[in-house]
Amino acid sequence: MNDIQKLEKLLNVKITEDFPRNPELSIYTQSTADSYEVYIITNDERNLYWEDDVYYYEPSFEYIIDRIKDVSYDYDDEQAVIYCSDIEQFFNEYEVQDYIEQHEEELQDKHEA
Repeated sequence: MNDIQKLEKLLNVKITEDFPRNPELSIYTQSTADSYEVYIITNDERNLYWEDDVYYYEPSFEYIIDRIKDVSYDYDDEQAVIYCSDIEQFFNEYEVQDYIEQHEEELQDKHEA
């Protein structure tokens, strides 16, 4: 099991770079008309809340995890689907590994279940 799969198991989500129909959360970048790049984390791409969903600076890993936790399901048989345009960009290998290490006991409990 790779680190992203471990993270998915911990958060009870499926993180994909393939755009699914109606993801629970979308994480991506967008260029503005004047060629600036903005970062978007949204629950509904058709109805962006500019004050909450659009960022001038890249959101931190911790903030992304918090947004994912807000949409993840609490029951075992269904996973929230998270679209991420670039997993390597938003889920830095070292931060993912650190998060997994901090939650290793929880991961073991879920693996045994």
